[in-house]
Amino acid sequence: MMTSHSTVSRIRSRILPLAFALAAAVTCLVSAPSEAHAENLIKRPGAHNRYKFELEPHLGFWWGWGNRDDLDFGPGIRASIPFMHNGPIDTLNNNIGISFGLDTYFPNGDLVIISSPVAFQWNFYFTDVISVLGEAGLVMNIATEGGPNNDNFDLDPLFQGGGRFQWGRIGVLVRVGYPSVSVGCNIQF
Repeated sequence: MMTSHSTVSRIRSRILPLAFALAAAVTCLVSAPSEAHAENLIKRPGAHNRYKFELEPHLGFWWGWGNRDDLDFGPGIRASIPFMHNGPIDTLNNNIGISFGLDTYFPNGDLVIISSPVAFQWNFYFTDVISVLGEAGLVMNIATEGGPNNDNFDLDPLFQGGGRFQWGRIGVLVRVGYPSVSVGCNIQF
């Protein structure tokens, strides 16, 4: 059975981002310290890493543009900046910040989708390793097919929740929700 050049090209364009995300996740897991502390920290305000900036390269999964039923995926990056390190609930170990990023999806040879989320991020820290987050915001989507005269623009709400598994300054972050799901490595500075 012969496969066309476009089919092979499409398969390669989908496998490379997946390989990148898998390599990033494995690097995070391998570089993690061997000991983990399971002390409950949720009722100890401020007992989490104090970081000024968090960077997260990831692989995103998005269920398509318009009426298509495809599950598209591609590489992306998110950055989070906490602006309240202790609170807004001052009796719990939590912080709040802003998260923004850029995701790219390549559903076929001509279509490129660029997605740019901006959201408020609220983090709750349960142990030195485990924390959860909730996000609400907007995501701007631009789809370009065959050139700049065929651009489509869309603005969607963003509601996501996730879990962070942190070993020192490096960890793994998983997000689920609308309009996408992502898995990536996070680095706190």
